[in-house]
Amino acid sequence: MTMKRLAIVVALTLIGAACGDDDATTTTTTAPAITTTTGAATTTSTMEAPGALTIVGDDGVTSAIADASRIVSLSGDLTEILFALGAGDRVVAVDVTTTFPDEATGLPSVGFGQMLAAEAVLAVQPSVVLANDLTGPAEAIDQIRGAGVPVVVLNTGGSFDAVGHKIRTVAEMVGLANEGETLAAQVEAEIAAATTLAATAESTPRVAFIYTRGPQLMLLFGIGIGTNAMITGANAVDVGAESGIFGAAPLSAEALVSAAPEVIVFPEAGLQALGGFDALLGAVPGIAETPAGQSEAFLAYDEAYFFNLGPRVGMALMEFVLDLHPELAE
Repeated sequence: MTMKRLAIVVALTLIGAACGDDDATTTTTTAPAITTTTGAATTTSTMEAPGALTIVGDDGVTSAIADASRIVSLSGDLTEILFALGAGDRVVAVDVTTTFPDEATGLPSVGFGQMLAAEAVLAVQPSVVLANDLTGPAEAIDQIRGAGVPVVVLNTGGSFDAVGHKIRTVAEMVGLANEGETLAAQVEAEIAAATTLAATAESTPRVAFIYTRGPQLMLLFGIGIGTNAMITGANAVDVGAESGIFGAAPLSAEALVSAAPEVIVFPEAGLQALGGFDALLGAVPGIAETPAGQSEAFLAYDEAYFFNLGPRVGMALMEFVLDLHPELAE
C-alpha cells in the first residue's frame, strides 16, 4: 500500500467511524464463482453466464453481470449516480456514506463500506454490488464474489476526470449507456463552465478544508481527496496539499497557522457540532491567528455535495467559485 493510499484510507475510516436503454438482461441466474491466481495474488470473480454483461472494474477484475435489478451501493457518489440515471429503484441497500437523495437515505444500511461485513451485504440478496477502491477488507469482497455475486470496483478519484468515467461505467452496468453518456456530458460541461469562470478571477485565495465531527476529530485535507479538486478547480490554493498532506492529517494549531489560509471550508454537520460559525474562533486551535480567522472568512457545505465528485459536482463547484470570487457573479 502506498503512502498516499494509506493516508486516504486512514482519513476516510475516521470519517466513517464518526458518522434510455433497456436492462442488459433480467435473468436471475447466478454465475458460479471461480478463483484466479497470478503469482502471489488471488482474485475471485464470476464465470460469464450466457447473455451476461461484462464489466471490467478499476481493480482489474472482470465481472459477468447477468442481473442488475438488485444493487447494493457501497459509496455515496455511486448511489447518487444510480438515482441520477433513473435506476434508483434497483438499489436495495447502501452504506453510511449515502446521504443523498432523500429516497436513498431510507434504504437499508449495510454499515460502512471500509469496514465491510460480507454477511450484511449478502443478507439483502444483491444481484450485483458497487464498491470503490477504499471498500474493504479485501476478504469481505472475496467472500461476496465467492458467493456468486459480482462486485464492480471503481476508483474514488481525486480529480474531475474520474466523474465521467464513474457515470459511464455505472450506466453501462445497468444497461443505460445512452442516459449515462448524456449525464456524463452534462456534468463535464458544468465542471468546464465553473473552472472557466474561476480562471477569470484576479485573486487566488489560500483555502483550507477542515474535516470535523466535533472537537475530538479535526483533519486537514490534502492531495487525493475531492476537496483538492474543488479548491484548485475554483482557482485557489489548497494549503493542505501545499503542505504535502496526502489524504488527511490531524489538525494542529501550528500547522494551521503556518498554512495561513485566507478562507476555511467546513462540512456543515461538523460546523454544527462545533457550535456554528460564532463558535469557531474558540473551538478550532490556531484558527484565530490565521488570515481566515481574522476576517472570519468561513464557508460550509454538505460534505456529499462538496467532495463526493458525483453528478452534482459541477453545480457544487460553480457555487463554490461564486462564494470564493463574489465579483464574478456581477
